[in-house]
Amino acid sequence: MYQPLPINKLDYADPFLLLHHHGPMTFEPDNAGLPFGPHPHRGFDTVTFIYEGNVVHHDSRGHKSTIEKGGVQWMSAARGIVHSENTSRDFQDAGGAFEIIQLWVNLPSSLKMSEAKYQGIQKDEIPEIIENDGKVKVQIVSGNWNGTKGPANSKTGIIAANIYMKAGGKIELPHFANHKAILYQRAGKASLNGESIIDRQMLYFESEEKMILEAQEDAAVLLCLGASINEPMTSQGPFVMNTKSEIIEAMRDYQMGKMGVLKD
Repeated sequence: MYQPLPINKLDYADPFLLLHHHGPMTFEPDNAGLPFGPHPHRGFDTVTFIYEGNVVHHDSRGHKSTIEKGGVQWMSAARGIVHSENTSRDFQDAGGAFEIIQLWVNLPSSLKMSEAKYQGIQKDEIPEIIENDGKVKVQIVSGNWNGTKGPANSKTGIIAANIYMKAGGKIELPHFANHKAILYQRAGKASLNGESIIDRQMLYFESEEKMILEAQEDAAVLLCLGASINEPMTSQGPFVMNTKSEIIEAMRDYQMGKMGVLKD
């Protein structure tokens, strides 16, 4: 497992809070699945990119779905939700390859207490664009990439895309004023504006400048762009708010069942 965000030198990459890479790994037959039983969230979005295997989502707002390889789960916890994540019974019985990335995206104070929502998106619902004579494929999960819109409805307009490149492939990344970008190299070898990216390295940079991504060998990259929130932030475990008193309120609301109850 790899966690490039947060790390000692970077606690928070506004508006991105956490990037956790599970895998690649192989589950043996008759495995116990994922250890993510019912737990709460408030104040941000959780986004799960599923590269191998599957993930079963179940939450206290009544959503339940199994998203397969290549799909995405986008949950806006907002004012509060309890959810669990596991693999399907078939996957637990048979085992197999497994790889996911989970990204946490902060919400501004104006949206932290909005309605919680969940979107389960299968691979065939995600549009793809091909560039550079077939050397680059971009899967657009959310936001607008040169006129192609992703199916995930981010409350804050996050652009999220998986980029797959063959050796020699090159692409100019989208750029916007007041936006920040994180780029995580999941596999292969690439460079950004001529600077080599280390395998499983996350880069955090201003999105206003022209950035050229080029593959030295076949590569897979996750790119996410979002507007800076520029607000005070405090967190404790699964709650991310603006003040300590709001964290205390979140804990109390969870204990009182105001985020719903999930028995999984």
